[in-house]
Amino acid sequence: MEIASKEIQTVLKILKRAFPNPGAMQLENPYRTLVGVILSARTRDEQVLKLLPGFFAAFPTPQTLADANVLAIRAKISTIGMFRQKAKNLKKMAEVLVTRFGGEVPRTMDELLSLAGVGRKTASVLLVACFDTAAIAVDTHVHRVTNRLGWVKTSTPTKTEQALLALVPPRLHSVVNSVFVKFGRYVCMPGRPRCWMCPISDFCAFKNKNFLAPKDAEAVMGDIARREAALEASRQACL
Repeated sequence: MEIASKEIQTVLKILKRAFPNPGAMQLENPYRTLVGVILSARTRDEQVLKLLPGFFAAFPTPQTLADANVLAIRAKISTIGMFRQKAKNLKKMAEVLVTRFGGEVPRTMDELLSLAGVGRKTASVLLVACFDTAAIAVDTHVHRVTNRLGWVKTSTPTKTEQALLALVPPRLHSVVNSVFVKFGRYVCMPGRPRCWMCPISDFCAFKNKNFLAPKDAEAVMGDIARREAALEASRQACL
């Protein structure tokens, strides 16, 4: 089934209204955003945002990070998973920024992919958040949600990215990741989704919808609102 551009626009508009805040790692400054996204791999956004103010106080620029000892970098990120490998990647990334790119974060997909710890998802977040370039960052949430909606029928996030780039109008690319990550985390969850609170269920092709609201539905929705508010406050503290 081919999805009309008008339906895509409507769905994204509804979700943007439901989740108006930027992505947790959209930190405006390209260097800060890059560091945040690298650290957020397989790690809760809350954990990363908690350590970032201290990290940026110690390493405010690519040059200071490139000059730092790996052990010093580890010490600033030791509260999150895979901190040893991430410390190595951060130092290598910063060294390349300094030696190859004059201390500036590059603005193209190929150049971003040359940096340690940067894959297509990370590069796409940077292109959209910092350089106003059309791209779609696809993680497990975006992959799951767009397949459930019936927008794509794909087996991997890479194939989902390719399909979405062809399907979604470029002017809407920047919205896809920021709303579907939150929507997938809170509503269209793995296993049994919370269809009872879904604002786009009328547009969804998923067959096993769960419209039975739990007894604590109000508390669940309140908790989501509190988490989003706390995330945004933490993000603001990192700008």
